Amino acid sequence: MTKRDFFRIIIKLFGLYALILTIFTYIPTNISYVAYQFEPIVLLWIFGVAALTVLIYTLLIRKTDLIIDFLKIDKGFDDERIEFGNFNSQKIMQLALILIGGFLIIDYLPQFLQYTYLAFKKEVSPSGLNQLEEFSFGKTKDYLDWAISGINLIIGYILLTNYNRITNWINKKEKNV
Repeated sequence: MTKRDFFRIIIKLFGLYALILTIFTYIPTNISYVAYQFEPIVLLWIFGVAALTVLIYTLLIRKTDLIIDFLKIDKGFDDERIEFGNFNSQKIMQLALILIGGFLIIDYLPQFLQYTYLAFKKEVSPSGLNQLEEFSFGKTKDYLDWAISGINLIIGYILLTNYNRITNWINKKEKNV
């Protein structure tokens, strides 16, 4: 594998990871802020920033060679090739998908468990087991954050269990482009 191929894979996987986080975390979280007080300018700002970030991540996925040429990150190495032994581009992509799925689960499992605990506590005692107001559960934002963390756990699980199919799909898309 050449260094250019390695950097191409790294940039594409970073773009894919960042796109997943933007779509399933940034947009829903900021929409919950609009649900409290509807202001059209804030909604327009959120969708504008989200569209810009999706455009940047799409650029990272589609135009990796332009980025590599602009940054010149494949220059200045002693050897042109990277030897990974039995690793080819498909194996590296599979490893990266496993890491992304693992990161999603590690990042969102504690938050999901916390919201599950708070929802259970609210069902047991409507005033809460402790009398502190800051630890109460039941606001719209709490349910939305609970759902977002659950969706991210599901995506992480899908990435971990279907990394081979996703790698084949990405490689098939790359050959068509």
